[in-house]
Amino acid sequence: MLEKVGIFCFKVKKGQEFNAAEAVATRAEIKHLDVKTVLVTEIQGYLFIEGDVEDITQAVESAHYIGKQLGRVPVSELEGHLIPTPVIEGLKKNDIVEIVNGPFKGSQARISSIYHAREEITVDLLTSSVTIPIVLHADSVKLIKSSEDEDKEELGL
Repeated sequence: MLEKVGIFCFKVKKGQEFNAAEAVATRAEIKHLDVKTVLVTEIQGYLFIEGDVEDITQAVESAHYIGKQLGRVPVSELEGHLIPTPVIEGLKKNDIVEIVNGPFKGSQARISSIYHAREEITVDLLTSSVTIPIVLHADSVKLIKSSEDEDKEELGL
């Protein structure tokens, strides 16, 4: 007999995982459906939903960006995706970032140094005519362009 409660995987249009998750969560809340968790991981194109299979089916029904149900997923397969990785691990010197908190919110900057132990970075504002180093927590920035991407562009790749 097929179990009715579990974690189910759905195919989603790449880049629209968060929009699809929000649509499912909203629909489940409005209709009072038994949807416990909607999980977006770094695996692009997939959405994981925990709850009663019939309620999940109602929640994803006619939701934008969601394709077919791919089946049930054991928790053991998702454990590696449930442990958050520190933001600082994805940042490198010379990356271009956008500041998302504080008085410089919305400004773009280039990373000049990284302090892994404190999860802090030093950035130089790109919009400023004078180079002013600013020390920020790694959570205060969003990566816009990796320094590796710039290297590839310069090489014409």
